[in-house]
Amino acid sequence: MRHLQGSHWLFSILLRQHKMRLFYWLTGLTVVIVSVASAYPSMYEDQADREAYGFTMDNPTMVAMLGIGYDDYQIIGSLFAMEMLLFSAVTVAIMNILLMAKATRDDEERGILELVRSRAVGRLSYLHVSLLLMLVTNMLLTVLLTVGIVVLQIDGMDWQGAFLYSSVLGATGILFGSLTAWCAQLVETSKSTITFSLGILFFCYILRAIGDVQFTALSYISPLGWLSRAYVFTDNDWWPVVALLIAAVVITLITYYLQSIRDIDAGFLPERKGRRTASPILQTTFGFVFHLQKTMIFSWLIGILLLGSAFAAILNELEVFLAENETIQELLTAEGSLIEQFVLLLMAMMAVFITAPVILSILKLRGEEQAQRTELLYSRSLSRLQWYMSYTLLAILIVCIFPVLLAFSIWGIGSLTTDNMMSWQDVFGSAIIYIPALLVVAGITLCLLGWLPKLTSISWILVIYGFIVIYLGDLLDLPKGVKNLSLYEHIPAYPSEDFSLTVCLLFLLISCLLILFGFIGYRQRDMEG
Repeated sequence: MRHLQGSHWLFSILLRQHKMRLFYWLTGLTVVIVSVASAYPSMYEDQADREAYGFTMDNPTMVAMLGIGYDDYQIIGSLFAMEMLLFSAVTVAIMNILLMAKATRDDEERGILELVRSRAVGRLSYLHVSLLLMLVTNMLLTVLLTVGIVVLQIDGMDWQGAFLYSSVLGATGILFGSLTAWCAQLVETSKSTITFSLGILFFCYILRAIGDVQFTALSYISPLGWLSRAYVFTDNDWWPVVALLIAAVVITLITYYLQSIRDIDAGFLPERKGRRTASPILQTTFGFVFHLQKTMIFSWLIGILLLGSAFAAILNELEVFLAENETIQELLTAEGSLIEQFVLLLMAMMAVFITAPVILSILKLRGEEQAQRTELLYSRSLSRLQWYMSYTLLAILIVCIFPVLLAFSIWGIGSLTTDNMMSWQDVFGSAIIYIPALLVVAGITLCLLGWLPKLTSISWILVIYGFIVIYLGDLLDLPKGVKNLSLYEHIPAYPSEDFSLTVCLLFLLISCLLILFGFIGYRQRDMEG
């Protein structure tokens, strides 16, 4: 077809461009999901443990978080699907949103599409190849997860259920990848594309939560509401997969049509006009940097606070569940009540999540350089120190403010739902104790940016590895030396463990040295462009 001319060689180019990004995502998702599945037999060893879990699912908050419960919790597969399917699907959806936004609107925004279209390439070829790459990625993820779960040979996780579980994730990824390609036709920037797509994902999650708790019809409107109704590892109902794929096909056809009638760099929704004059804050370097990232920062802040509040809302039911599950108690290695131990584990995991916006904030500095906008700024009366320190200061503010607000939300909601909630001082201390570790992560990212800018994305390994150690370290019985490779492992679980001023000061010193060393490299090296 004339509109798809040149697709065969474009696919190899896009695959080479995104191969490492896809490798990290596929490897990370497969390793984490399969590792969690391998831990379930030891987490729920007998019927008492499974009945305790069933009791927690009677709580509307748990239903809102995870979806409708299954009638049978006597097999490991149903427990695994109930707890992991929805969150895994959301993660896969985010992967596809970021991939499609990068391969469509971001490449168009940077002028790559215009260069490609100047060759003998069809009008729809670039979009077609981007969707094909997304399709292949999700098919590969489906195969990897199916093989990984089947190889575990866990009782209650047969190959039919494993294939359905993986297919649900793959189909969800295909749907939200198609939705992102559709959003890319409506707006004019990659940032707006990601914002719209994540907004749709969040709306679908909220719609499903309301539907599962009270209005069932709303769950059938939301694609995420279909997932738990597949009854993976029990009835193995395939209609949600079929429905997800049909919806993806319809959205894809609409996207092809919109692409065929749209001009390059244009969107069907006009961009909101800005103010006639800039505010005094926006006229400062830091204010400008914050303005570029405020959507990302507030989105992560809202998500982290909602997640922390959701766990705090079910602390009372969790206390009963934790008291009857010996395996999970092994994860709660700190001293104190079960609620206190769970809050400390929650704070450790949330500290890893807070690392994500910190790294994204710093990577924005790298993105501006790659887009060749930095050299335009340096043509004005702007020093590298001002620009570098503005991004550094913003990252430090995220590090300091997010844990404090998280402590407020967990303590406030927890105090309303349980009588055994920790004191405000202890909750606050358990949150801010991770600030030095977060600063070290920021320092490492800035150091890579200054000296090895092409390897800056390696910082994400700190996030992935930190989460694996905190969430699965004890279940997988990782050696202490392996655990200590995670920065978060060196932070004392306050207040169960004594506050270590030496560790905090050492981490603060290391972070300062890394930030300084990063600036030396950033000041000396050449800018791209």
